[in-house]
Amino acid sequence: MLIVGAQIVARHDRAEQTRRDLTWRRLAGPSCPPLDPKVFRAMTRYPQATPYDDVLYRRFGGAMTCTHLVDRINGAKVRYQVCKFSAPEYLAVAQGGAERFYDLSNGRSAAVTVNGGQVRCVAIAPFAMK
Repeated sequence: MLIVGAQIVARHDRAEQTRRDLTWRRLAGPSCPPLDPKVFRAMTRYPQATPYDDVLYRRFGGAMTCTHLVDRINGAKVRYQVCKFSAPEYLAVAQGGAERFYDLSNGRSAAVTVNGGQVRCVAIAPFAMK
């Protein structure tokens, strides 16, 4: 009976991990609209700033959550970060001496991946933080 219980728990854990994995991997959508850096810098209030690994995220409004994913690319495991943003007005992503600015006004949410020094931002469906 104990073995059956352990198998049920393990199956539930795998199902939950699969659900979480899908939540973070569903990143289809149009590219985030660019923002003129002058607009971001002209804001009269300070942005919320969050460092995550070697990336600095700055945003006006909304909330954020981040995680790491691991994929196999050419047989090697590659670990990279994914951050989701719930409706920030503007977003700046600084990494490796470069900074990118995005306009997410009108309640748009976004997902940003940073993999191998490449930053990718896509507009995603609105989501609720849990």
